Amino acid sequence: MSDENERGGATPQRVNDVNIDWDDSAMESIYANIGTATANREEFFLLFGLHQNWRGQKQAGEKQLDVKLSHRVVMSPFAAKRLALVLNQSLKVYEDQFGKIEV
Repeated sequence: MSDENERGGATPQRVNDVNIDWDDSAMESIYANIGTATANREEFFLLFGLHQNWRGQKQAGEKQLDVKLSHRVVMSPFAAKRLALVLNQSLKVYEDQFGKIEV
């Protein structure tokens, strides 16, 4: 079995003349249908969780949505900016292929 298959399909990538070999052997996947971000001077906090509005639990006219937060990612402002650039690029590629995402 190749090293790539053992790590779940991670593929090497070259960015700014640097080879990056993504090791996803200890990675865990979660599902989140809601996320938000906060920040202070030193760090950005990405908060992810689930809301179950899809279950019809919210009553008509109710102005509260309960969200169970499950994961927090803490990043430096520089890492957060790089993530924003990667997400914007990935969204553009997605929308070019599948159409505009309306929010």
